[in-house]
Amino acid sequence: MEPSELDQLKGEVEFLKAELEASKNKFLRLYADFENYKKRMAHELEAAQRNGKFEAVRSLLGTLDDLERALGFASVKPEDLIPGVKTVLENFTRNLKSLGVEGVPGVGSDFDPRYHEAIGAVEGDEGKVMHVYQQGFRYGDLLVRPARVVVGNGVKEAESEQSAKSEKN
Repeated sequence: MEPSELDQLKGEVEFLKAELEASKNKFLRLYADFENYKKRMAHELEAAQRNGKFEAVRSLLGTLDDLERALGFASVKPEDLIPGVKTVLENFTRNLKSLGVEGVPGVGSDFDPRYHEAIGAVEGDEGKVMHVYQQGFRYGDLLVRPARVVVGNGVKEAESEQSAKSEKN
C-alpha cells in the first residue's frame, strides 16, 4: 500500500468517525428532546384533567348553595320548598348542559339499548319507552349512565281486555 493511499484511508476513517460522532450527538439531542416532550405532554394532560374537574366542581357549587338555601326555607315554610327545588333542578340541568352533559331520549322515544336499560314491559306501543324510572345521561358520544326504562310490549289495552274476557269464558 502506498503512503498516499494509507493517508487517504486514514482521512476517510477520521471523516467517518467525525460523521458518526455528529450523528450520535444529533440522536442523543433528539432523544433528550423527545423525552422532554413526553414529560411535558404528561404534565399538560394532567393539568387539563385537573382544570376540567375544577370547572365541573365550580359549576356545581351554585347548586350546593341553592340546596342549602332551600333547606333554610323548608324549616320556615315547607310549602315554599317546592318552587325552590324546581329552580335548583332547572339550574342544575343547565349547569350539566353547559358542561356538555345531556339527557338521553325518554318517554315516547324508541327503545335503544345503547342508551336505555329495560327494567320492565307494559301495555303500549312495541319498542317505545313508556316510563323513565331513572334519567340517563350522555357526555358527547360517551354514555355516562343509561336511562332505566319500561318499554311497551306491543299489546294494546283493548287487546288485553279482550283476552282477559275470553279467558273468563
